[in-house]
Amino acid sequence: MFSYVILLNCIRLSSSLFPGAEPDEGDVRHLYPPIYIGVGLAEHAHAIPYLLGWVENLDYPKDRIKLEFFILNKEDATVHQVKWWLDSTKQYFKSVKVIEDVDNWLETALRNARLQKTERCLLISGDTVPTEMNMIQMLSNEKSHVAVSPLFQSIDDSSNIEEPSENLLRRINLREETFSFALPMVINLVSMDSSYLTFDKNNLPYYEGADDPSEVFVMSAKNMGISLWADNQVNYGIFVNPELDIEERRNVIRYQIADLIADEKTLPFVSRSVRPWQPESTKQGVDKIYLINLKRRSERLNRMHKIFDLLGVEYSLLEATDGQQLEDLPADLKNYHILNGYLDPITKRPMKKGEIGCFLSHYRIWQDVVKNKLKKVIVFEDDLRFSYNGLTRIKEVLQDLDASQKEWDLIYLGRKKQSDNEELWIPLHRHLSSVEYSYWTLGYMLSLSGAEKLLVPEPLKKVVPVDEYLPIMFNKHPNKEWSSHFEPLDLNAFTLYPLVVFPQRYTNEPGYVSDTEDSVIVTPKPKNTEL
Repeated sequence: MFSYVILLNCIRLSSSLFPGAEPDEGDVRHLYPPIYIGVGLAEHAHAIPYLLGWVENLDYPKDRIKLEFFILNKEDATVHQVKWWLDSTKQYFKSVKVIEDVDNWLETALRNARLQKTERCLLISGDTVPTEMNMIQMLSNEKSHVAVSPLFQSIDDSSNIEEPSENLLRRINLREETFSFALPMVINLVSMDSSYLTFDKNNLPYYEGADDPSEVFVMSAKNMGISLWADNQVNYGIFVNPELDIEERRNVIRYQIADLIADEKTLPFVSRSVRPWQPESTKQGVDKIYLINLKRRSERLNRMHKIFDLLGVEYSLLEATDGQQLEDLPADLKNYHILNGYLDPITKRPMKKGEIGCFLSHYRIWQDVVKNKLKKVIVFEDDLRFSYNGLTRIKEVLQDLDASQKEWDLIYLGRKKQSDNEELWIPLHRHLSSVEYSYWTLGYMLSLSGAEKLLVPEPLKKVVPVDEYLPIMFNKHPNKEWSSHFEPLDLNAFTLYPLVVFPQRYTNEPGYVSDTEDSVIVTPKPKNTEL
């Protein structure tokens, strides 16, 4: 019995001398092994506020993280941003260090991770902005996989992983072997084989390949029979193609975040101490930008406000005419009359209240343009997303119009083509094309002459849906009987290629809501000849 007590005391003593050998209750350090994060930064001032925001919000104990930032050049504010951030947050991490003027930052980072006795090494550059706070754990969940890179994609169709397979992109395979190096990468330093991984060609006997550290790494992995893995379990975040020039990189990150807002997806965290630069809001070269929004759709307004603020769009809100409250219309709109015999070309149903509200909303804008003699305006609805560099195309088409002095009334910025007829490029223009029968009014540019022409036929006496009315007015509508009620059909209309805006969601997609299609059918009322 006495010997048993002595043995028990010895076990207790060894547990106190070697904590971690068997974790005490409440000790979770064994669940979060010490990790090293090496960050390579060049001209990445546009991404740093989001990258640092991710580091701040990692779902990982900060006292288990060792951070090193490698400053590869000083062409922009990168080094100042990092040092400012370091001064305000370094106390939360196990260690934080800034390293400048290093030739092979990847090799230095990997060596430092080993010397600091960490179990996982994450190498990442400013070309990716993660949004997944558990990325490190997700990439480390298969211990036999020594080197794993998460897939990041860009709005310009590029990705951090060279030529990812369709099975990976479509998540038929959540993880698969790849044959090229890609950042970010998590390396399992506990694996014995990982000790032979290197980015320095001098560490590879008989190596005669390129000096590129990434190629050296691939060869070192191959020599040891170590597979490189690409992972696409979730949307890990944003990729900014480093082959783009610096201004394009600044743009692409904003357009990608705008897309995330439109999709209501997880947004990048913004650092508490380093804030992102945003462009000053402008009218994009026109006299006024209208945003049509139903008062009861405040969530759409909030979403569009965030997108416009991010992209630098100054807009004026037009509270849409609500098809559910047509009985409350002001006197000048109350006596509208639906075109006799109108039936939807596809469903063969009469007009719906939402379609009337939509038409009246656009009609009020045309009135406002004429009243205030605005030379050119843009009209946006509240359920759109911008295509990459869409605002740049608006500026370029305005430049081309000024240079060519071409007359125009309406230019589609977003539409759904309904005709198989050929559309032709306009000479001396980079993006302008002729236009055939089209649907949607989610975005268009309108001149003063265009607004005047849209009001001339007195369309309130013979209302049709607005996306039928516009092609009637530029004489491309297939229903010539309808068109005969709206003379003259002299609207000079065009479209842009590529388009500037698209719907946030399409019919039957999750979250799709249409206040026109989801409204009730209108019973036609007798025509008021005193209108």
